[in-house]
Amino acid sequence: MRFINTTTFKFHELSDSDVRNLKNGYSILSHRWTWGSGEITYNDVLAMDTKVEAKGGFPKLAGACAVAKTLGYGLIWDDTCCINKTDSVELGEAINSMYRWYAESDVCIAFLEDVVSLELIENSEWFSRGWTLQELIAPKRVRFYDSNWEFLGDKASLADVLTRKTGIPADVLRNEKPPQACSVAQRMSWAAMRTTGRLEDRAYSLMGLFDINMPMIYGEREQAFGRLQQQIIAKSTDESIFAWDLDLLESGTREIRHLHTGMLASSPACFARCGDLVSLGSSRGFHINQFGLNIALPSTQISPPLGIYRSTLKVGKASATGKQFALFLLQFGESRYARVCSGQGESSVLTDIVPQDLIQFSIPAPISTEPLRIFPGLWLRQFSYNPKVCYSAILERDGTWQVDRMKLPGGEDRTVGIIQLVRHSVGPFWIKLGFGPSSQPMCCVVVPLSKQGNHAISDYMRTQATDLQRTPPGSVARKHHIIFDSDWTEPGGKAMLGVPPDSYESKTAAGSLDGGGFDFTYKAPNSEVSVSARLVPNMDWTSEGREIWAIDIVCDNSSLSPDHDNCWFC
Repeated sequence: MRFINTTTFKFHELSDSDVRNLKNGYSILSHRWTWGSGEITYNDVLAMDTKVEAKGGFPKLAGACAVAKTLGYGLIWDDTCCINKTDSVELGEAINSMYRWYAESDVCIAFLEDVVSLELIENSEWFSRGWTLQELIAPKRVRFYDSNWEFLGDKASLADVLTRKTGIPADVLRNEKPPQACSVAQRMSWAAMRTTGRLEDRAYSLMGLFDINMPMIYGEREQAFGRLQQQIIAKSTDESIFAWDLDLLESGTREIRHLHTGMLASSPACFARCGDLVSLGSSRGFHINQFGLNIALPSTQISPPLGIYRSTLKVGKASATGKQFALFLLQFGESRYARVCSGQGESSVLTDIVPQDLIQFSIPAPISTEPLRIFPGLWLRQFSYNPKVCYSAILERDGTWQVDRMKLPGGEDRTVGIIQLVRHSVGPFWIKLGFGPSSQPMCCVVVPLSKQGNHAISDYMRTQATDLQRTPPGSVARKHHIIFDSDWTEPGGKAMLGVPPDSYESKTAAGSLDGGGFDFTYKAPNSEVSVSARLVPNMDWTSEGREIWAIDIVCDNSSLSPDHDNCWFC
């Protein structure tokens, strides 16, 4: 191990056994690289002349040596100059050993160059850098100094302040609890808001915290964090490594509204909300092979038409005793699954219901980066009325997804389908579903009006419904039938062409062009209908990518009931 002599500023190299036999141990410096080319390098120490002493980073090295010497240490280690970074083998060995070097130091001197008083310590960028995380956690003693080398306090005395700033538990900072006793997800959360100069260092700077050794491959970019997670999986049974949040994926990875993922996160930022996650015991076992992650999880199928499972991990929250973390998995082949959001847009839930069925999943490990092609479609997720009973079976008559979904060829805008409800006092009550010119989801509720006993419009709607039933599905005649007319997708358009506008009421709602859905409630005499649309992930990996919208319809009056024989889909 190569040190700087705190008196001569010259290198002093020791074997591992010599380091262990040092009477007073050694000191180690933690700082931010603020001087760029002005930092003191390995070759600068070899030269050590007036030109080197004139560099911007020299006062930092001199100050650190002076403090270390005052504390009684003849040797100090500094990452800017004690590693020959032109030697890739030495650099790789140093990065793999660095956590141990900090852990075995007698004292770590943390220089906060941008701090002038204790009150401002939390504002230091030292707390936002990736490498300084291990430099805070690994050493038993960390002493903080401001820009003038005035002592601010040590890790133990400032534990409460540091916990508030970093999220690291105070008992870890006080050396009362080893960091390895915290869950994988919790340790990842400590790095969530930190940055590094090179993308790969987000992973490399965490190796020591997880007791991982792996080769440095600068240029692999995001793959470095994937390799780190695979190495953790190879030696850990902690399922919290899968408990990251989908909606925290970086925007450059995928649009969250078109999201499918594997089980590995793209960066530590995905674990930002995992600070209080705890492991609830060892996993039944999981491993990664060439096909992806293989893991057995207690699961419940929550959306039979689409094959979505809610699967619980042996993970909980310290603040929610008795509840377990559950994620959502979509089946897209005979034995293949992917992680998705639920129909409500949740990427995970806390539940006290543990499924009894243990299912073996094979899930892609990395995040999928292939963009999806848009193919508009609707999924009737819930169809209920008073009493609240789900009638989604209306769309499952032959058990195929072609019937389960109401869909259009890409690029078309018109009515996709109509649900007819029976109102005993007035007559049919229609809910038209479809897409507007920009593929945004649309809904129109059409209610016939009865005027002085004149039920002409109700009779008209019944006649048209009967006529539609005689029209073969998929035919041109059905697509252009008046019921499926899409003039209602235009501003000011009519819900029903050829029908006097004063003979019915209607209300139309549309989603936004940026992917937002809609929620609306239609109140008519003696009845109320609520309809909502939510974008769910692409649900069919066996064919072209599709954009699927989950539709919920709730009728809150007992005078309404679904007409099971009169639901039409184009």
